[in-house]
Amino acid sequence: MKSLITCVVAGVQYLVHPQKLGSIQETINPDALIPVTLLSTSEIFGDVDGLLRLYDIYDDVFMPEFGSILVEKPGDESSDAAFDLRGDYPQSQQLYHLEQLLAVSDVGGLPSGPYFLHGPNLHQTWRLYEDTNDAFTFGVIPEAVGNPEKFRAVSSLAPSGSSKAIPVPSRLYQPPPNRQRPLSGIRFSVTDTLSLSGVSTTLSSRSWTLLHNSSAESTSRFIQNLLNMGAVVVGKTKTSQFDTGHEWVDAAAPWNPRADGYQSPSWGSAGAAAALAAYDWLEYSIGQDAIEGIRHAAALNGLFSIRLSGDSVSLDGLQRSSETFDTLGVSSRNLQSLINSIAAISNSSKTGGVLPTRIILPIDMVPPMSEEEKGLFTEFVTCLEKFLGTKTQPVVVGDAWAENPPTEANGLGMQEYMKEVPFRLFCHNFYRTYEGFGTEYREAFESEPFQEATVKFRWEFGKNISEAESIKQKERLTVFRRWFSEAIMPLDLKDGSTIMVLPWPIGEPSYRDKSPLPPKAVDFSAELLAPVLQTPQLLVPFAQLPYQSRISAETEYRAVFGSVIGPRGSDLMVAQIVERAFELANWRNRVDTGRFSFPIGKNSRNVDDKHVPATRCGGSATGLLYQGQIPMLKDARCEE
Repeated sequence: MKSLITCVVAGVQYLVHPQKLGSIQETINPDALIPVTLLSTSEIFGDVDGLLRLYDIYDDVFMPEFGSILVEKPGDESSDAAFDLRGDYPQSQQLYHLEQLLAVSDVGGLPSGPYFLHGPNLHQTWRLYEDTNDAFTFGVIPEAVGNPEKFRAVSSLAPSGSSKAIPVPSRLYQPPPNRQRPLSGIRFSVTDTLSLSGVSTTLSSRSWTLLHNSSAESTSRFIQNLLNMGAVVVGKTKTSQFDTGHEWVDAAAPWNPRADGYQSPSWGSAGAAAALAAYDWLEYSIGQDAIEGIRHAAALNGLFSIRLSGDSVSLDGLQRSSETFDTLGVSSRNLQSLINSIAAISNSSKTGGVLPTRIILPIDMVPPMSEEEKGLFTEFVTCLEKFLGTKTQPVVVGDAWAENPPTEANGLGMQEYMKEVPFRLFCHNFYRTYEGFGTEYREAFESEPFQEATVKFRWEFGKNISEAESIKQKERLTVFRRWFSEAIMPLDLKDGSTIMVLPWPIGEPSYRDKSPLPPKAVDFSAELLAPVLQTPQLLVPFAQLPYQSRISAETEYRAVFGSVIGPRGSDLMVAQIVERAFELANWRNRVDTGRFSFPIGKNSRNVDDKHVPATRCGGSATGLLYQGQIPMLKDARCEE
């Protein structure tokens, strides 16, 4: 394996990708390391200075220093002599000529953009960003730039020496998104629980890593689908131990960039959320979600996020927590971008469909909220009502159960029947998943693998559940799903004209220096509805509330969330509905990186909604990702 070379250009750290792509005709020092720009003959003899300025604006990897030396692509119109070009750049531009192309065939000819010459050989340029929020397990690069089938972890440190460096390629290396490759050039992070060929899965467990110290031999099907659609995977983000721990003992917890910088990053896919909330250079994060996960992390880090419908994406190659509840989730800083990603990666319906005519709110399952949160949630519900042209119908799920219970309940109330069913099933799945790991570790090292308190509690809880009892719990789950679909809300999209709204309370500030509460069993609640029903759940920040920080001694703000649950397969539809409702209300549909999720505004939501596009029929959420890519929801109020 070739060693990785890093260098600094104009104060910015770069990685020289080890794959040789070609060689120049000219003879230069074989040890030289030179930043260059590769261009076609027509680009060189056109407005080259204007083109380089455009690159500098568009691409975060390119810098003007790369434009000092140009390399001409081979072709029929190639020039045959070196010369100087002068423009607005401080140095004259020397021209070299590329002689030999070694790139793999599907690169389709080397794209114009920034490269390095290492001696006479041409290599891709990858910028190294400092992981200041400690959100990544490690960054990755593909072994072959045009055929990302195998990866290698990047262990480089940032210049400060205190953080990892995450490599990202030039945005100029891939064409814009299109029908065939709808994610072309878009940067993703993926959770550490997804396998990636050539790199390891750590699960934030020293014991797991000690036993499984080899690299993955294959890439998970979900990540492979991302790659096939042109996505750029820049690294694996941290999970808590085995994706369920709360204590962050074996691995340092990521840093939540919001508010005073000392709020909890959550657990599960915390690294995925912290990275996206902190770094402008990252577009999407993929996380895991079972009975908790990316939804909790996205809420604490102030992001748009969706728990995808069960079976809407492949879970092959995912290190499972629960065969019953596992799925993946996608987070974004922009609601329109989230819609684009759902359309590309999810197997949920892409046929558009008629807007829902019914909104329900299960009032007996709404968790406690402050009066301020209640008022804001009412605004969120009203926003959806105005767009859909209907009023929300309060539903008391427990009363509906009591009036028309399933015969299998044998007289038990809904909460009594479902009390610990999801948690017990999760723990049983969780223990069975890792039972073999414990045995192998004890045989290999003659000691117990270390388990954080939450992991240990849930393993022990699951260990004490027999297979016979597990079958009974699954039967209760099936009974509840069937009853809910018949009595409360149809769960199949073809029958569905109903969506459910729920708040996602933020509670009190959760400081990272506060010790986690002792682990305990979790009762059935609103947060478990989507996992139990296998439906999508969209979380959207729409407001923010102030608090006085004991860390910064300043007034800080935390995002306030609403959520929407739709029928199975309605992932795209629920996101489109909320985006169009926000557009109609002139609400901001994106969050910023860093301290504030939103610019502070002088309204009840404390959000500055300036620069929100004007309302128009068939709003941007149903505008096309690419021509014809995203279907339009049918709205009788929009006339041709």
